[in-house]
Amino acid sequence: MIHSGQRQLLCSCLLATACSLAGNPAYAEATSPGLPFWQALEYEQKALWVTAHSRVELMADADDCQLWLLTARSSVASNSEEVDLELAARDGRALQRARLSQGKGRRFKNYEFLPEYILRHRRDPPANTKLPPDEWPLTSSKEVAYPPLPDDTVVTDAYALLELAGRFLASEAASRQVAVNTEFNFYLVTMSRSDTPAIKVNYQVEGQAKAVSGQRDTRGVTLQISPLGEQTDKPDFSLLGLHGDISLLFDRDNGLPLQLKGTAPRLGRTEINLVGVTLRDPGQ
Repeated sequence: MIHSGQRQLLCSCLLATACSLAGNPAYAEATSPGLPFWQALEYEQKALWVTAHSRVELMADADDCQLWLLTARSSVASNSEEVDLELAARDGRALQRARLSQGKGRRFKNYEFLPEYILRHRRDPPANTKLPPDEWPLTSSKEVAYPPLPDDTVVTDAYALLELAGRFLASEAASRQVAVNTEFNFYLVTMSRSDTPAIKVNYQVEGQAKAVSGQRDTRGVTLQISPLGEQTDKPDFSLLGLHGDISLLFDRDNGLPLQLKGTAPRLGRTEINLVGVTLRDPGQ
C-alpha cells in the first residue's frame, strides 16, 4: 500500500522530540502508520429499484497526527446515517463516535470510549426544531460495559475496518483480531487472508475525466464476525449494510478496497462495489 510519507515523517519526528523531552521510553509504541493513499471511498449497490450509497473519508487531525478523523455518510431509500469517528492512528482504537440517523424519525447518539466503559448519550429532536443535533434534549444516558477482551484487542467501529483490513493485508501477520461496538453489542472480528479472483471494476477517480474500468487482480481479507460477551440487543453488526462473514477484495497492485461481499437483508449474498475514490494529496 502506498503511504503519504512526507507528512508522516514530519509527524513522527515531532512526536519523537516531544517524547524524548518528556523522558518517555514508549515512543516506539506511540508512533502511528501513515494514512492510506486514498482519502475518500464511495460505494454503491443497486437492487430492487433501490440504490444504497456510502462515502467514507479518513483524515488526520490538523493539530495531532496521532488522531484520525473518519466520516461516513450512507443512504438507502429514505433512510440515512451520518457517523463521525475519532480514532487512535496507531491501532484504530475508537475514542469518540457521533451518529445521526434519519428515517421515520431522527436520533442523535454520541459515544465516549472511556477506559472502563462506553458512555452513550441519546438525543431526540423537539417538534419542528431548528436546533443542531448536539443541542437536542438529552433523552437517555447509559454506561455500556466492555466485555472480556482477548489480549491486545482494541475496540473500534465497523467503518474503521475498511482501513484496518488494508493495514492488515500490508503486514506480515497471519491474522488479526479487533472488537467492534455497535449500539450495546460487541463483536469479535477476525481478519485472515483469502484467495480472491480478478474482478471487473468501474470507478471514478476524483479530478480525472476517464473512469477506471476493466479487470483487476485482487487480494482478499475475510472478516469472520462472532458475538463477543453477552448480547444485550438484537444482532446488529453491519458494514456498509452487509452482515455475516464479509470478504474485502483489494486491488493487488495499488491496495484500493474494490469490493465487499456479504449478506444483505432481503437480498442474501451480494456485493458492493467501489464507484469513486479521492486520492490523498501527497503533502497530507
